[in-house]
Amino acid sequence: MPQPIVPIDEFLTLTTDEQVEKLKQWKMDYTLKDIREAWGFKHSAQYYMLLKKLRIYERVVNKSDKFSPEQLLASRGGADAHAGPPYSAAGRTLPEDQFGYELNVTLTGPELAEKLERLAYFLKGEHKTVSVKLSISASGALAQREGEEER
Repeated sequence: MPQPIVPIDEFLTLTTDEQVEKLKQWKMDYTLKDIREAWGFKHSAQYYMLLKKLRIYERVVNKSDKFSPEQLLASRGGADAHAGPPYSAAGRTLPEDQFGYELNVTLTGPELAEKLERLAYFLKGEHKTVSVKLSISASGALAQREGEEER
């Protein structure tokens, strides 16, 4: 019989080795969606970021299961979603407690809103200074049609 998934508050009180052991067992008995729902996580990214913050990500996640922000970008954007590596700056890998995120795609309003909501949820857990460059504009053909309708 599978071990029940404990509430997140209880999980966080366990030792690091106990956390790793429980997660490995749950991964065999449950899906990631089951674990996310038990802990009240809306997105898989929240689960993976928790593992990184607890510094157990490498011990729990199989190489084939590894999550990267590229998956968020490519989930709806297609081939033009992202061209460069998300965790590099001038060819160097950033330390594990830092992150990088680029979004260079054309999306509908609701699709962009969903991406920004996910990013906002992630940033709520970051207590360090974050540098941001943001530029949003309507796509050319659609903006022209809307302008013609207003006349």
